[in-house]
Amino acid sequence: MRDDEARERARAEAEEQAWREIVDHYGEGPDLLGLIELTTPLEQPQTEPEPAESLLLDPDDEPFTPPPLPPPAVISPERRLAWVGFVASPLLLVLIQFLDYSLPGILTFGLVIAFIASFAYLVATMAPRDPDDDGARL
Repeated sequence: MRDDEARERARAEAEEQAWREIVDHYGEGPDLLGLIELTTPLEQPQTEPEPAESLLLDPDDEPFTPPPLPPPAVISPERRLAWVGFVASPLLLVLIQFLDYSLPGILTFGLVIAFIASFAYLVATMAPRDPDDDGARL
């Protein structure tokens, strides 16, 4: 029993010595003088700002004004109603579930049918897209 304890103690001391050698020979310590020099602020040379004439801008140029936006697209009342049904139905269902309120089954069924019908109407009334039109405008 004493031999095992002695061997264990000798192994632990050898391990400790090996770690100390690794730490002692791991490279150079930190250069504190260099660290102090890096933390002191460097003085910036004072330069005079350039005059406005040297910026190559013509003072007679007017600032750019973008053209006015085109008028918004006219949406038929049927499409507006379909969009409201498409967006509002799932939002209402989620809100009702979040508030832990129980709707009668017929109203829940009606909201689901409104969502499906709105989606179907919007897809059915989509304008066909020209395959050569990439959307670019000049």
